[in-house]
Amino acid sequence: MIKVSVVMPVYNAEEYLPLALESLLNQTLREIEIICVDDGSTDRSAEVLRYYQKKDDRIIVLSQKNSYAGVARNYGMSVARGKYLSFLDADDYFTPKMLEKAYNNAEEQKADIVIFGGEYFTEKIENRFYVPELLREEQIPEGDGFDNREKIEKLMTITTPAPWNKLFLRSFVEKHQLKFQACKRVNDLFFVEVALACADKIGIVRESLVYYRTDNGGSLQGTNKESPEQFATALMDVQSKLQEIQLYDIVKKSFRNLCLSNCIYNLECMHDADEFERLYVALKTRIFKEFHIFDAASEDYYNSEDYKKCIYIIFHSPIQYWMDRCQRQNDRQYLFPYQLIPKGSRIALYGAGKVGKSFFRQLQKSGYCELSAWVDRSVRETEGQMLSIPADMDWNGCDYVVVAIEMEERAESVKKELHQKYGIPCNKLIWHNPVLSLS
Repeated sequence: MIKVSVVMPVYNAEEYLPLALESLLNQTLREIEIICVDDGSTDRSAEVLRYYQKKDDRIIVLSQKNSYAGVARNYGMSVARGKYLSFLDADDYFTPKMLEKAYNNAEEQKADIVIFGGEYFTEKIENRFYVPELLREEQIPEGDGFDNREKIEKLMTITTPAPWNKLFLRSFVEKHQLKFQACKRVNDLFFVEVALACADKIGIVRESLVYYRTDNGGSLQGTNKESPEQFATALMDVQSKLQEIQLYDIVKKSFRNLCLSNCIYNLECMHDADEFERLYVALKTRIFKEFHIFDAASEDYYNSEDYKKCIYIIFHSPIQYWMDRCQRQNDRQYLFPYQLIPKGSRIALYGAGKVGKSFFRQLQKSGYCELSAWVDRSVRETEGQMLSIPADMDWNGCDYVVVAIEMEERAESVKKELHQKYGIPCNKLIWHNPVLSLS
C-alpha cells in the first residue's frame, strides 16, 4: 500500500535536485511514491531525474512542455496512488521524519489536511530561520488537530497558501475536485485556500518539518514584477468558488483578512517603481472594492497596521506612499527595553539581526546590563562577538532573556519555543516593541 504520493514539479533545478530527492529517499516512512514532473527543463534536470530513478523504483518521472508548477502538480496528482498527497518543490527539502509524522497525525486525527511548521534558508541550511506564518499556533485550537466543520474564526490566516507544509487526503482532494491553477505565479493559492475552507478535520504537527529555499533567483517568487496583480486574480477566483459552494459568508471575515494581508504584502514586495505604481493604482481604484475591504469595521482586521496602510493608500498618491515607505525604512531605530529590566541584570540576548545588533551596541555604550551571552540559531559571529546556539546555552546563567526581534508574532513564537524546549520561565523572557518612534 502506498501511504503518501509526493508530487514534485521540476524546472531547471539540476543544482538543487539531489538534495531534494535525497531528503525523500531518506524518509523514515518507506511506503511512498515520488512523482517528479519535468516541466520542460532546459538544463540537466531530466538527466538527474533519470539517474535517481535507476537508484530507486519508487521514483516516477513524467515530462511535459513548460506549463509551470500548477499544471505539473495536476499532472502528478492524476497518476498518484497514495492515500495522501504531499508536495515538494525541487529546491527545498523535508526533514527525515516529515512524511511519517504528517501521515501518523492524519491517521490519528482522521484529517483531510495536516499542517506543519517550517523554516526558510538562504544559501546554506545553517542560515535557516523559523517562519511563524507557516503555522500560526496562536490562531488555532490546542492539540494535534481540530474539528473544522463549523470553521474556526481565523481559518484562512492560520497558514500560508504554500502546499509544501501540508499533507492532503487524496480522496478529499478528488471529492472537491481541487486543482492547481495554470498561472505562472500563485498557482497554489486557490488549491490551498479552497481546501482549508472545505476541510472538516485539520491535523496539526507543531514542528518544523520542511526547509524552504529563499535565494533561488530562478524561482517564481523572483518574478513578482512580471505579474503584480496575479495574486488578486487568484483571490477573486477563491472568492467566487467560496460563494459557489456556499461557504463565503461563513469564512468571510478571515477571507477578507487574507485578502488585505496579501494586498499589502505584495505591494511592499514591489521594488520596481513602475510595477509598484501599477499595483498601487489597481488596489486603490479596483481591488480593495472587489474584496469589500471597507464593508467591514476596522476592528474586524487582525493586523491594524495593514488596515492603516490600506486607508493611507486611498487618500495618498503612489509617490507619497513610496517616499513614506523609504522614510520609514531609513528612520527605523530600536530601543533596548530598559524599563522592563533592572540595572545590572545578567542577560542573554537572543537574535543577531538589526534589532540584536542595535541592542548590543546600546549595552556596550551604556553598561546598563551584563551581557552573559548572545544567542542565535544560525549566526555564529557578528560585531566581533562569538554567538552561542540555543542548545548549547546554560540558561540558568542569566537573569533575563531579551528577545531581540522586531515582529511581535515571531517574537512570541520564539518565546514559546524557549519556554517549552528549554524550560525558561515566562517571566524571564522579555520582549517589548523595539521600534523607536521618531514622530
